Amino acid sequence: MTDYTAKAKELIANNKYLMLSKTWCPDCQYAYSIFDKFGVKGKVHIIELDKFEDQTEADNLQSGFTEIVGRKWVPSIFFNGEVFDESDLKKMAASEELEQFFRKHGII
Repeated sequence: MTDYTAKAKELIANNKYLMLSKTWCPDCQYAYSIFDKFGVKGKVHIIELDKFEDQTEADNLQSGFTEIVGRKWVPSIFFNGEVFDESDLKKMAASEELEQFFRKHGII
């Protein structure tokens, strides 16, 4: 396990709601819009990798998350340690299960 994988695990453990993101990413923007719609964006600790001053650090942190998630992808969203992405949000929104999911995880 790399130091950055350990850092990623620490971030997941210390943040009940966490999202690994890049500001230019359309899928990340979709997740932001869902969080805004439910009024929970302020509860999600968002790490915007493209805003890091040191992009080497950002790349290393993303590699740590990639090792955990199993693929290099943003957004990677963690609620109570459970990982999902925007496609999961889209599926739940389409079937009207999103509010129930958010309630289950205690964000609303």
